[in-house]
Amino acid sequence: MDYYFKETKNCIGLGVFAGRPFQAGEWILTAVGQLVSEQTMFSIQVDWDWHLDVEPPARFLNHSCNPNAGVRMKEQLTPMFIALREIAKDEEITFDYAMTEFMHYPRNDPRLEFDLSCACGSPECRGKMGYYSELPEELKQKYQGFFAPYLLREPPPAAMILVRSQTSAG
Repeated sequence: MDYYFKETKNCIGLGVFAGRPFQAGEWILTAVGQLVSEQTMFSIQVDWDWHLDVEPPARFLNHSCNPNAGVRMKEQLTPMFIALREIAKDEEITFDYAMTEFMHYPRNDPRLEFDLSCACGSPECRGKMGYYSELPEELKQKYQGFFAPYLLREPPPAAMILVRSQTSAG
């Protein structure tokens, strides 16, 4: 068994835990799901206008500001999770949501909003789940090679207008 689910202490709900040790650079799992045009609580952004609403096990991968897994794309829209460092058996497998998510897209229906507070417990905790558009340059360097490829392309003008309006409002 490569991984299993159990309650996690760093957020409400389940997490994915290593069922065996993983070596740095080793493949852990591949996300599968349905492509959707809007960000959801469980989606992974795979392109400027596309999110993958993932099924388990990826649905239960939690955020950490000091993750042990990174993201690479198998094909254009298929995220794979790779060990960034050695992962011990029974350690929770986490990734930094900023590796795939450009920004938080406000919901048309406020009932669909979710708490962005981070509870990863890491000494490096940034206090909220981060997004690529907010990521400090030193973390972009640290995560190099583990971002969704679309993040490294020029954003469409509509995305930049939305970012500017959110940063000036907040």
